[in-house]
Amino acid sequence: MLLSKQEPNTPMKNSVERIKRSAIDMEELVGAFLLLARESEQGLSRKPVCVNELVKEEIERASVLLAGKPIDVRSTGDVRLIVDTSEKVPSVLIGNLIRNAFSYTDAGRVTVHIGDGFVRIEDSSIGIPKQKVERVFKPFHQGHSQRRGSSGVGLTIVRRLSERFNWPVHIERQPEFGTRVTVTFPTAHSEHMAHAV
Repeated sequence: MLLSKQEPNTPMKNSVERIKRSAIDMEELVGAFLLLARESEQGLSRKPVCVNELVKEEIERASVLLAGKPIDVRSTGDVRLIVDTSEKVPSVLIGNLIRNAFSYTDAGRVTVHIGDGFVRIEDSSIGIPKQKVERVFKPFHQGHSQRRGSSGVGLTIVRRLSERFNWPVHIERQPEFGTRVTVTFPTAHSEHMAHAV
């Protein structure tokens, strides 16, 4: 309601946008904490989950973080990736990584690629300093101190889910700038098809 009453480029609109982003982050964190509170994977319902559809949904949900940024977002892939799990688990994991890429990238591009057994997210952000790459999964650690509104627990949640469900996550600095994050799904089923995403 507040956003609908604001004139473009007003200070109030910028503040409301930040509130909106924070609310989305808090909603995701609460959902993730509830998920992690489950004692075991057996406590979660399992079904074939299409990762391609989750990626589209998470990109759309995180798009509020792109407001005012000249960023080209692309979703690519040549497979339809199916994982037998609870739908919420890969959604939380991939969603955190996409929001992280959107938050850190001020201009340029963010590409989400779905391959045979993996999802790769690449961005043109300033990148994670070399000395911090190994520490980004620690609680309350931020890859870059200039990020605003971060709780510092997003990648910790990613690591917890990665370890619990045996989905390895690898983070690396790109050769010149930016970050590349790859999530591997060892037991996933890949259906090769043209324009899968």
